[in-house]
Amino acid sequence: MKRLLSMLGFLAIMLSTSAKALDISYSNINPFNGENGEIGKAETLLLKGEITPGDYEHLLKVIRSDQVRFWKSVGFVLSSPGGDLQEAMKIARLVKGTYSRAFVGSATGNCVSACFFIYVSAVHRLAVSGSIGIHRPYLHPQKMVSLSAYEAEKFQNNVLRQARSYLENLDVPTGLVDKMFQRASTEVYWLSSDEIDEQLGIRPPWYEQFLIARCGLNKSIERKKLSNNTNETNFDDMAEVENCGSRLSMPEATAFLSSELKSTSQKKAITSKK
Repeated sequence: MKRLLSMLGFLAIMLSTSAKALDISYSNINPFNGENGEIGKAETLLLKGEITPGDYEHLLKVIRSDQVRFWKSVGFVLSSPGGDLQEAMKIARLVKGTYSRAFVGSATGNCVSACFFIYVSAVHRLAVSGSIGIHRPYLHPQKMVSLSAYEAEKFQNNVLRQARSYLENLDVPTGLVDKMFQRASTEVYWLSSDEIDEQLGIRPPWYEQFLIARCGLNKSIERKKLSNNTNETNFDDMAEVENCGSRLSMPEATAFLSSELKSTSQKKAITSKK
């Protein structure tokens, strides 16, 4: 009986504690060395903290306030312990739909759990060894409070199936997906440099082939340059390939963002009338 009361008390604390929203702000900090203005000499959009319900609308609000600034930024810096899976997948689809880049470095913090979905959705992604952690994703407790045991099981299993399918559609290696779902939400598996650089890669396979076909990407030359990263190495041609990809994807990216901004505005208008 005492154990049951303790568990109920712990659950009450979890559900009553107000979760802090994801901190979303533009930043000049390089996530890899902590210096200012080093990633393309431009800003990034820093997502820092736990992912909670409502963060996607918060992100769209930041973007809507200055869309020019968003498109001038060079991508997202991710620094999150994870959080609500459904909210993270909304953000992930935005990153994917806008053909954005994602960065995770030791100077700004790790990307764990549901944050992983955002990272792998980017068309260009960079992270250091030990900065990406995965485990079985979970839903925010407030989404479960009114559900019966059967409803909670059905709801969670359905969301997890969608999550697995999403990762498979992104060509995330099956071995990594299995490792994610085999581990409890309290057990983190940290990706090695080989898993980050070779298995996941700096781009999803489809985008890599797109750059090879349309922008002249040469993987052999790129690999040699990245393995010989010195001050004497000239990366201008690699930058041109990335710029080419950005130019070609921009019409679809802007159309996607416009649709998302319009959709959320309409939903707010309908809600305010009720």
